[in-house]
Amino acid sequence: MDAIQYYTSIADSYEKLYREEQTEKIKTILKLIVIKKTDRILDIGAGTGILEEQLPGSHITAVEPSDLAGILERKKLKNVKIIRSSASDLELGGKFDVVFCITVLQDLAPGDREMCIKKAFALCRSGGRIAFSLLKASKIDLSALHPDAKGETANDVFYLFTKTKD
Repeated sequence: MDAIQYYTSIADSYEKLYREEQTEKIKTILKLIVIKKTDRILDIGAGTGILEEQLPGSHITAVEPSDLAGILERKKLKNVKIIRSSASDLELGGKFDVVFCITVLQDLAPGDREMCIKKAFALCRSGGRIAFSLLKASKIDLSALHPDAKGETANDVFYLFTKTKD
């Protein structure tokens, strides 16, 4: 079973299983990234919209390929555009000020993981910020990409970057 099938199969119980953990890591990351009301935000692997709930009033494009997107749609969050797509199929115009990819990369095959990272950087404007988090158990290390900051939550390690040029 691939990740999209897995998350689709647990869509109805996702929030009960993961809300507390996801909220903790998102709040930890948001303490380190200043979000302005005018920022355009991209959330790759948005799940049920836990990040979006933490940023009311922000302009967010939420990308989610699984049926978790249906739960996000039912929340009717303002200023959130939902796109049902995988990162590999994602085609968006324009650049974003902040790109999030929270607890996604470990669910991707190595080639798709590399493509997702490249796409996150490509969709971020120069001077913009990018945040990745990965399950510690995955043992995936993004340190070779020279993050501005690295940190940990109970189950994740996260990396924060500033895109320096296009």
